[in-house]
Amino acid sequence: MGFTSGAKTLPALINDIANQIIASSADWVDGDDTWTTTSTTNSNARRCLRYTGDANDIWVALESCNDNTAPIGSSEASYRVKGLRVTFSASWDYINRIYPAGSDDTSMTFVSFEGRGSHNSPAADLGALLLTYFLWTDSTGFVLMANPEPHATDNLQSSFICAVERLNQKEYSDGLTNFYCYARLNSGHSWMNSNRGDNKPYRHYTIVRPFAFRAQDDLGIQFWQDPTRGYALKSTGSGKVYFVKPMICNDSAKFQPIGQSELFFRFSAESGLVDGDVIAVQSATTKYLCKSLQSPDSTAFLYFAMKYVA
Repeated sequence: MGFTSGAKTLPALINDIANQIIASSADWVDGDDTWTTTSTTNSNARRCLRYTGDANDIWVALESCNDNTAPIGSSEASYRVKGLRVTFSASWDYINRIYPAGSDDTSMTFVSFEGRGSHNSPAADLGALLLTYFLWTDSTGFVLMANPEPHATDNLQSSFICAVERLNQKEYSDGLTNFYCYARLNSGHSWMNSNRGDNKPYRHYTIVRPFAFRAQDDLGIQFWQDPTRGYALKSTGSGKVYFVKPMICNDSAKFQPIGQSELFFRFSAESGLVDGDVIAVQSATTKYLCKSLQSPDSTAFLYFAMKYVA
């Protein structure tokens, strides 16, 4: 539990996330002990978590998808990707050892940080490819920021953030789970919005509210933004930082805020904040670490502050 950083493969990170969350609270248990990271070929490296602290249990599946033949774009000559798949389900198929059919319709997202164009599948082996990572885990979930090491032939590599969180408080009783997933890449969103029927398990969505809706391009999550200073503000007078935690919504139009994240918030270059800045919350022990990540194939930055100290 807490903050860690370094360089590890995706299967190793999935294992760390699962083990640390299970150790954080008796409400978390192993959802399927046949899901392990022993084998890293295909999509074999995976873990399943089961949260038992609510009236209805929820399963959270984390998969390292090391193979993909489905085009992400609209044609057969489009891009192909590998990465992290996150799936929520309200039950578990213990006969076939998988989440129920249809979970990819509303409750799944794919963090496609390893990609390649022109009808080619990515060549990198996710069982060997190192990610420089920054990870926070606690009893509410996790937030992971990472950047893959360069690969010679994969020309669509992205850094990413992925957060899975159980909201401790909601604005009103909505009959839905307290969980959500947020995922974003530093590049590549425009070519991952295809709705081809054969690529459903590989589609990237920035926000998932399990069993309710999912959306792309940050629809369904509201970040505070000033037109000139970006997503946060560091005072040039006092040095204090002013920010708003993102609002998680129950609709893509953002008219139904249901709660706020405690794990991360967004900033930008105009905020006066830089990579490595640590923000201490006034009158609390909580601190956030600012990270700005580029990637091997894009100079675009991914700017987020993630939980650093509880």
